[in-house]
Amino acid sequence: MARRKYFRDFNILELTNEVIQFDTQWTRKFLRGRAVYVAKRDNATLILNRKVRNTLSPILTQKYKKGSKVVVIDTTVHMPPQVTQLL
Repeated sequence: MARRKYFRDFNILELTNEVIQFDTQWTRKFLRGRAVYVAKRDNATLILNRKVRNTLSPILTQKYKKGSKVVVIDTTVHMPPQVTQLL
C-alpha cells in the first residue's frame, strides 16, 4: 500500500466576538486580500480569545508544527506576532 502525505491548511472565517493572538513564532504575509500566517518553528502557538467586558478571555490554545499555515479570512480580528492591542 502506497503511503500518502496529506497537507492541512487551516482557515479562520467570520469570528466577530473572538480575537486571535499569534505568538512570536509566526510570520505574516498577505495573499489575495487574506492574511496568511506561517509557523517558523515547532510549537508555534495560536490563542483564541473571547471579548468579555473589554478584556480578553482565552478559550482555546493550539500548537502547530513548523511550516503550518493559518489563513485568516474576512472580518476576523487577528493580532499579528509581537503586537499588543488593548481593547
